[in-house]
Amino acid sequence: MYWNAVPEMIAALIILVLLLNSRDVHAMPSMRDRMFRFTLYYSLFSFLLNILSIETVHFHQVVPRWAIIASNAAYFAFYPLITPVFIFYILLYAFERAPEEHRVRLRTTGTIILGSAALYLVIVLLNFSYGWLFSLDETNEYVRGPLNRLSLLLAMVHIVIGVLTVLRERSYLDKFFFKVLLWFPMLSLAIVIIQALYLEVVLTGSALVIAILSVYLNFQTKKISIDTLTEFPNRETFVSNLETIVRHKRKVTVVVASLDNFKSVNDTFGQKRGDLFLKEVANTLQQLCPKGQPYRYGGDELAIITDSTDRGQLVETIAERFEREWTVDGITTRLSTSLALLELPFRADPSTDPITLIDHALRTAKNRGPGQMVRCDTMVLHTIRRKNQLSERLLRAIPEESLSLYYQPIFSIDTGTMMMAEALLRMETKELGPITPSEFIPLAEELGIIGELGRWVLEQVCILLSDFRSRGKEMPIISINFSSQQFSNPKVVKDILETIERYRIPPGKIILELTESTFIGSSFQDALEVMHQLLGHGIHFNLDDFGSGYSNLSYVVNLPFRCIKLDKSLLWDVEEKNRMHHLIESIIKVVRQIDYQVIVEGVENASQVSFLRSIECDMIQGYYLCPPLPRDEFTRRHEAKLFSPLAKLVGNPEEPLD
Repeated sequence: MYWNAVPEMIAALIILVLLLNSRDVHAMPSMRDRMFRFTLYYSLFSFLLNILSIETVHFHQVVPRWAIIASNAAYFAFYPLITPVFIFYILLYAFERAPEEHRVRLRTTGTIILGSAALYLVIVLLNFSYGWLFSLDETNEYVRGPLNRLSLLLAMVHIVIGVLTVLRERSYLDKFFFKVLLWFPMLSLAIVIIQALYLEVVLTGSALVIAILSVYLNFQTKKISIDTLTEFPNRETFVSNLETIVRHKRKVTVVVASLDNFKSVNDTFGQKRGDLFLKEVANTLQQLCPKGQPYRYGGDELAIITDSTDRGQLVETIAERFEREWTVDGITTRLSTSLALLELPFRADPSTDPITLIDHALRTAKNRGPGQMVRCDTMVLHTIRRKNQLSERLLRAIPEESLSLYYQPIFSIDTGTMMMAEALLRMETKELGPITPSEFIPLAEELGIIGELGRWVLEQVCILLSDFRSRGKEMPIISINFSSQQFSNPKVVKDILETIERYRIPPGKIILELTESTFIGSSFQDALEVMHQLLGHGIHFNLDDFGSGYSNLSYVVNLPFRCIKLDKSLLWDVEEKNRMHHLIESIIKVVRQIDYQVIVEGVENASQVSFLRSIECDMIQGYYLCPPLPRDEFTRRHEAKLFSPLAKLVGNPEEPLD
């Protein structure tokens, strides 16, 4: 009896290469990763055992009878179990993504496969007495038994059972993995047929190697899951591993570091050196936590997952390292990092998405300033939940009438006359109560509905002005806050003009207030073009919140504004910082010299009024003079001409506004 063992030898060499290439892929291997390594070792052992059994049969004239029987019995005992070992790896991959309650299917399938394998091993033991699988004649020639092909049939049964189990979980599987899985049983069946036709060629090992190789190249190799710059796993691998950790309730610590000033490093030293700095940071994280697994989380963000229980020490060690200088390629600089710390399992709510927690904690840390650390705790969870609740309410705010407009007068500081009023958007829901604009306006921009809110505000203002006209009353001038995102809408000019024309609002009655951030970046030309088109139809513009951002007069001096509003934070600092007196006075003088009028908002007391009168401010706005009023109250006071806080402006603050 002779078999061609060359395919088996090639299969063994391929498995050996995979073993060498897959070493140390993961610093924190999952059960599935460990199972894949075991599959490789077991396959290599079985292939070598098969080659040994073939050679002992081939040289039966010189090999002792006991050695031939022992090697072939070992082959029948171990070799057929390669298939269930590989099937178990496939099942672990599939059930990583399936719900926890579905794992009963994994246990049931495992029990069936192990039970059938145990019965098969009984037949292997009985072969010594009955020769059901193989036997040797008087000359030591190999003789096939009636159940010689039982191992191949058992492998097919195991494959069918495993594939059917995985098919039941197909809704949770990666589509590409599902495609790879489908042709595996067809390939195995083809191999069995070929083996039956050509008994002298050993192809079973080759079939398994093809399956293992396809899985390795698509799902296990670090070459696909690795970030080419840092040579650590990428974000997709991080997310996948984190999902597995959460599902199995493993106790780990996750730290994500976001470099605060990486853009300036790139701009100063060039992208090539910037990449070297990023790689150095990644390598340092690995050194600081040798038992952890680093990841490239984002562009300038790195993460590490570790089983370390001393979480506080790890974060402190990372923070201390960033207090020192970094040197690469002869260049030395300082790097600052914002840190997010997540401890799993997340006891506050195990069902919470860990990526959502991490991303929110990182944003919070960055908003607090460079070098801050935020722990993912119940406070972060509460903030996320409130944001989710507010997002839901905000998306339904207009149809559910959760929005309203208040109007705050802006007065001439000399005469006390109301020059205009600012329309202020307010939101209130039964579930959340009053919500400040500082909370829901940025969220509306994030959700992409700020344009919709802006159109609603404009229409409500036009309805108010139209109501004044229909009753023969003098229409006030109303200013409306305008978001920079609204400029990205190519129909913004058309929408504004159609609304104004529909309500027959005369020119000059509506002013749009823009912030400095509107003109920073690529939107500058678009914004300027929109402004000029609207100016041609009598819509004027104010610059809002000057002094809170870039505050570059040379940048806005040629922009078509009517007024510049100084941010209230400047006026508040007057109380504490004497130098601020001179700064505000200088700003007002410069602004007036370039033919802009000045509005100061946030006026809260008589001393501020007195100071602003002394430096010849044009207009003022604030609670001291008049708080924002609901529509009906604003209408009543305007028609009755009760807006004249002249007493407060000239030194009698006790006299009421009306």
